[in-house]
Amino acid sequence: MKRKYLSIIMACGLVLGLAGGSSATVAAADKSEDKETVDAKDVSNAEGEQVTLEFINGSSEEQYVAWLDEIIANFEEANPNVKVEVQRVSIDSFNQTVMTRFAAGDVPDLFTFSENDIDDMVPSGYVMDLSESKNVANYAEGMLDSLSLDGKVYALPISNDFMCVTYNKTVFEDAGITEVPDTWSGFLEVCQKLQDAGVVPIASGFSEQWVVNGTSQTTYCAEVLGNGGPALSEMVDRTYKFSEVEQWREFFAKLQGIYPFMNNDPFGTDQNTCYSMLANGEAAMILNGTWTITNSIAMNPDGDFGIFALPVSEDPEENKMPMCPPAGGFAVSAETTHKEEALSFLEYLTSPESASLYAEKGAGIPIVQGVDTSSLTGGFKDAADIMNSGDVQIISSKSFPSANEDSFINNISTFFLDDCEDIDGALESLDEEFDNLAK
Repeated sequence: MKRKYLSIIMACGLVLGLAGGSSATVAAADKSEDKETVDAKDVSNAEGEQVTLEFINGSSEEQYVAWLDEIIANFEEANPNVKVEVQRVSIDSFNQTVMTRFAAGDVPDLFTFSENDIDDMVPSGYVMDLSESKNVANYAEGMLDSLSLDGKVYALPISNDFMCVTYNKTVFEDAGITEVPDTWSGFLEVCQKLQDAGVVPIASGFSEQWVVNGTSQTTYCAEVLGNGGPALSEMVDRTYKFSEVEQWREFFAKLQGIYPFMNNDPFGTDQNTCYSMLANGEAAMILNGTWTITNSIAMNPDGDFGIFALPVSEDPEENKMPMCPPAGGFAVSAETTHKEEALSFLEYLTSPESASLYAEKGAGIPIVQGVDTSSLTGGFKDAADIMNSGDVQIISSKSFPSANEDSFINNISTFFLDDCEDIDGALESLDEEFDNLAK
C-alpha cells in the first residue's frame, strides 16, 4: 500500500489552476473556404486623421505580452493612422477599474471581458454586439456560449485550457509506443508498457489539493460531462445523486484504474516535482490542464511534449477533447467613437494568424479554428490540430462552487489514500456531504 499523508492534505490550501520561430508577419493562415481569415493589411483604413485606440488588458505574463506587442506592431504598421495603447491593469482590481470607468463615462475602446461581467455590463449597454463579426465563424459550435446573452455574442476569445493528458513524446518513443491510445483499454496498456520500461506512467503531485482536483477534472470532464452525464450544478442542487449516476460510478472506476500507475507517495509529492519528472523523462504523463505544457517546457526547453484527450470509452469516435466555453475574451465598448477601427483591431487580434502567433510565443492554447500549424510544435501543435479538426466536446462548467469543491477534493483524496478500494463508500460519502451543503 502507498503511504498515507492525510495531514498533508488538510494542511494544504486549495490553489486554483488557471492560466517554431516568431513570425515577422502573420499572414500565413489557413485560407480554407469555411474559415474567415484577417490579414493586418486587409483591415487598413483609408488615409485619415490619427486615431488612438485604448485597450484595457489585465494580463502581464511574459509570453502573452510578447504576443500582444507583436500583434499591435503588425496592425499599426498596416494601419499607419491607427495607434493602439494598452492600459495594463492588475487582475486584482481589473473589474472594479473597468466598471468605474464605464460608470464615469470614461470608456475604453476595447477591453478584456469576463463571462461574469455579462449580467452587469450588457444590460447597461456598455458592450457592443459582435454577432455579425466575420470572426464568429472561426469558433466551434457552442464555444461562444459563455460570452453570449440572448443569442448575441459580446466578446471573442483567443485561448482556453483543456483538461487532458500531457505526455513526453520522447519517453513514449523510447518505450516503443508509436501512437497515443484512443481507447480506455489501450490507455491502460500504454501505462503498463511504460511501467514495465521503468518509467512512472502518471506523475501526480497530490500534496497540493488543486492537483487532486485537476486529475479529477481531467477524468470527470471526459467520463461524466463529456459523456451525457448531468451538469455539476445538478449535482450541487441535488437534482441527481452521485450514487445514482452511472457516469460518476465509472469516474471512480477510472481513478481506480489509473491509481496503480502513479508515482509512489503521490501525497508526499508536489506538482513542481511532477513537472520536473515529466520534463526529464522520469515520468511519461500528467493528467491536468494544458498549463502542464508550459511548465514542463520551462524545465526542459528542448523537451518534446504533446497532449491527447483521456480516452474513457472503448469507442475511439467518442473520445473527443472535452472543453468548457472560455471564461473571457475581448470586447468593444458600445460607446467607442472609433467603431470601425476598434472592430478592425479586434478581428485581427482574434484572427487565425494572431492565434498562430499566440501559440508560437507559448502564450497558451489557441481555440480559434483555421490556425496555420506549420510553425507550431509539440502540445501547441496538437491543440491547434484538435481545434482545426473540430474534435472537441463542449461541456458545461468543470468546477463546483467552492464549498462543494472542498468537500469533493477531500472525498477524492480519501478515496486515493484508501487505495481506491471502496467506490460505493465514496459515492455515498459525496451524497451525504452534498446533501448537507444543500440544506
